[in-house]
Amino acid sequence: MNCKKCNNPISNDTKFCAKCGEKVISESKPVSEQKTGKKSALTSIVSVVVFILAFAVVRYLTQQTISPSTNSSSQSVAELATEAVRQVKASTTFPNKLDAATTWVDITAEQNAIRYHYVLAGIDTSSLSNAYLKNYLGSSICQNKDTRNLLDRGVGMEYSYAVENTAQSYFVSFTKADCSQ
Repeated sequence: MNCKKCNNPISNDTKFCAKCGEKVISESKPVSEQKTGKKSALTSIVSVVVFILAFAVVRYLTQQTISPSTNSSSQSVAELATEAVRQVKASTTFPNKLDAATTWVDITAEQNAIRYHYVLAGIDTSSLSNAYLKNYLGSSICQNKDTRNLLDRGVGMEYSYAVENTAQSYFVSFTKADCSQ
């Protein structure tokens, strides 16, 4: 390492430059800025997805019990998905930066599902695949009581991931059958 002021060679554990007396600032990054592994990024993604899903479902179910004008037992699957998406969009601003690697860019109602759209940036995706993500996300999604309620009512959950500045994308979907195994 060299002194920033006079470019004199100094050792890494030196606090002051012997030539000019300048205080030496360590170039090592704090632990919070060090690059995290792929597992940490995936854990973040799973945590964020489960949190958002739980928030959306709880909000939707709360609105259903408060609003007597909507009879959930007579709603079709498409209507349930559309209403849930409408309520999430009313309370969320997009894009929504969830963590260092994940940005939630949209939520849409599909024919029989709710689809969450994400963009991944700054993580190593070389070993990611749809099957890996489905396996990794599955237990969290299937164990969530609110998610299971929607799945049991026929509303599927879909997760679309696009990798920033690449053509890479991933798509994972869950139905009641995926959680019955």
